[in-house]
Amino acid sequence: MVDEQLQPILHPAPHNPHSSELLKLLGRSDVVRKLFSDHTGKFYPVVVGNCVGIHRTKESAISALRGFLFPCWGETSTFRDALAFMIAKGIDDLLSEVQGYKGVLCTTPPPLPAPTPAPPVVLSMSQKDAGSGPNMVWAGDVEPSPIIYSYVRNLRGVIESRFYQSDCVPPPKPAAEVLGVHTLKYLQAHGYVQSAVASIVELYLTSHTEQDFALALARLGLPLAEGFFLWYLFNL
Repeated sequence: MVDEQLQPILHPAPHNPHSSELLKLLGRSDVVRKLFSDHTGKFYPVVVGNCVGIHRTKESAISALRGFLFPCWGETSTFRDALAFMIAKGIDDLLSEVQGYKGVLCTTPPPLPAPTPAPPVVLSMSQKDAGSGPNMVWAGDVEPSPIIYSYVRNLRGVIESRFYQSDCVPPPKPAAEVLGVHTLKYLQAHGYVQSAVASIVELYLTSHTEQDFALALARLGLPLAEGFFLWYLFNL
């Protein structure tokens, strides 16, 4: 039922839309606003847990967090806000753009039993199947989590998670030449936006020491340790 009502709303969305684009579409929709409006309780979106989705009871949501040291979940008064939380993956910067959003992020997860370390991967090979390579035997339960193809970051952190494959946009040739192969690959793998890459290049060219470079980036939000590591990559 929910899928059928959401499909017409999503038709105007571009191919592989960003989270912010989806939030704008759903935020303007009266249909989404009225979904489950007769539900008198709360909604509990779980982004990272054993059972990802929107739960209608707190007990169900807490059960979905078991075994996860760093779950991501929330508590909202409306289905619309719960859906926004799921789309934004709980990222505050994205949620702040949703008009009228009143969700409350559960930043402190309930006490969870310490997970039992799973036995290591066992590699076995017999003469019979030696030609086909080793057999991998996985022991222990596998904790499901959403597959993220890439993150999108600025200097302050992750601003978006992409659950689809997307091509990275290379920086201009002069910037790429300054970055070098190692730094460029690192920044692309971690999904840094072009404005962040431009700031990194500019500060590298104007900094005299690694301390100057790392501290300048730290003032813009980048962790100090990562600034030192980037300097190392620049100078490989």
